[in-house]
Amino acid sequence: MGDPPASHSADAAPPAATYDCVIVGGGPAGLSAAVYMGRFRRTTLLIDSGEGRWAYGQHNENYLGFPKGVSARRLRALGVAQAERFGVVPHHGRVEQIDLLPAQQGFTLATTAGQVIGRTVIWAAGVRDRWPTFRGARRLVGKQLFWCIVCDGWRTLDREILLLGNIDAAAEDALQFLTYTSRVTLLVEPGKDELSPTARRKLHAGGIQVRSGEVRSVRLKGQAIENILLTSGELLHADLIFSLYGSDPNTELLRHLPITLTPRGMINIDPKYQTNLARFYAAGDVTDHHSDQVASAVHGGAQAAQAANYALYPPRQRLST
Repeated sequence: MGDPPASHSADAAPPAATYDCVIVGGGPAGLSAAVYMGRFRRTTLLIDSGEGRWAYGQHNENYLGFPKGVSARRLRALGVAQAERFGVVPHHGRVEQIDLLPAQQGFTLATTAGQVIGRTVIWAAGVRDRWPTFRGARRLVGKQLFWCIVCDGWRTLDREILLLGNIDAAAEDALQFLTYTSRVTLLVEPGKDELSPTARRKLHAGGIQVRSGEVRSVRLKGQAIENILLTSGELLHADLIFSLYGSDPNTELLRHLPITLTPRGMINIDPKYQTNLARFYAAGDVTDHHSDQVASAVHGGAQAAQAANYALYPPRQRLST
């Protein structure tokens, strides 16, 4: 079965100037929020740049309801079609600026299609993964190159893997990969090695090799890795590669707003996925609840939408003011 047909409205300019809700980010969190807002009969604009994790092309095998797994792109296409069914307007574009309206009655958003107003905003813009810089690395993502042990650790069962990372968080992931395979190597970049003595001792005790080097290229034979060339000229072999360099949240456009962020730049939210700023909600990997999972992102989007919907009820639909 192929993907649902692309929406004709996805690249069109938003047809209205004001929406009950503007959702920024079209991954699982944003799409889940969009479906809920559409079913709440709220006019909703979904803005997505097309550069989120859904675009990598990986195959998800741990999302409920797909016994054989489902590609991220297909799951997104299904989500867009579902949201459109309830009147959500999808737009392929970017938000370039966001500002508060007077009396905190909503937000103005400058987008690549012009300015729109959102009475509420759900920020589900995700993160930017820090991929290795060797040529062609992005083409390997979801096939030979991965980043999440929870999502793809199962793929490494009894296989040889090369992990790329420089800090203790990468070392901890390396130790956890021993659940699946004993053939683990951690490659640390020269000049960026921040592994603690404790981490090194644990890695050594677990039989994990720690090597210093940087990947220059990866040669494939069909869909399999034939060899991995380091900048030193040394050749390594692995069946799969995992990048453990981390990620950065897409919150730069929010830093002038009175929104509380973590030191890392993630958005602080309460249990209802509300921020400290009225009518502004967040969900997915961009929040301090992030866990890089489709299931948690879908839940977060649903929660944020329910909170945003409640904020939109007029006094005549509430017992309390």
